[in-house]
Amino acid sequence: MGMLDRLFRRQRRVTEENPTMERPQERRAPALRLGNVQGVGQRDRQEDSFAVLNASNAQELERRGLFAVVCDGMGGMEDGKDASEAAIDGFLQLFQSLLDEGDVPQQLREGTLAVSDGIFQRFAGRSGTTVVAVRIFHETLHWLSVGDSAVFLKRGEGVFQLNEEQTCLNDLYRQELQEDVIQKSRAEENEDARRLTAFVGMQNLEAVDQSLRPWRLKRGDAILLCSDGISGILSPAELREAMSLPPDEGCRLLETFVEEKRLPGQDNYTGILILYQ
Repeated sequence: MGMLDRLFRRQRRVTEENPTMERPQERRAPALRLGNVQGVGQRDRQEDSFAVLNASNAQELERRGLFAVVCDGMGGMEDGKDASEAAIDGFLQLFQSLLDEGDVPQQLREGTLAVSDGIFQRFAGRSGTTVVAVRIFHETLHWLSVGDSAVFLKRGEGVFQLNEEQTCLNDLYRQELQEDVIQKSRAEENEDARRLTAFVGMQNLEAVDQSLRPWRLKRGDAILLCSDGISGILSPAELREAMSLPPDEGCRLLETFVEEKRLPGQDNYTGILILYQ
């Protein structure tokens, strides 16, 4: 089916005083299609969690929009799975409490900080999780992230990462800019490169990366939320190929790409692929 549903047009014989009238074309409301993928990788257990609200409820989708969230519990800390599940619960409550007449980005920021404080109090700083989340309401997108999970947008033939990962690597890149000879590999090979500088559940979280105004979606856009078990190992070309397919097929291809690499330390991987059509 094309971008527009075309109505059959019918002509009739008329006099010059009654010119032929054509019925206007009717636009089909944008639709959302979703797929998801999750695997343990080479880890002992699954510590990622994810959730989607209103994907199959047309009335609530129209009234409240769609919310999708991926949380990657931190395997190097205690109770990573419990932390990611608790964060999912907190973010679902945050979505349900959003007020459209208010400042949505500010509500998302304040809600994220509140969820993080709750995780810190529950686990006393012993556990934490990353998060990426999107809210799609009609033709607009809001997103937020904490940590090193990713939100990608495919538009046309380009794939763009919307968020900045909060790791030491970005700080190391900035340090390289001050050097007489810039060596990207020197930053990437630093033993602290992948260490998180922010996560949900840390004490006094302040750094929330997010959209400050709604993004206007276009038909054909694809959005991928994923943990670093996907974003950290797949190339832009592989992401583009998977995001170009219908969501269910695209998610299967993401999993195939991950498994074919056969990385000995493959992390848990989780992805939610959303097509706006």
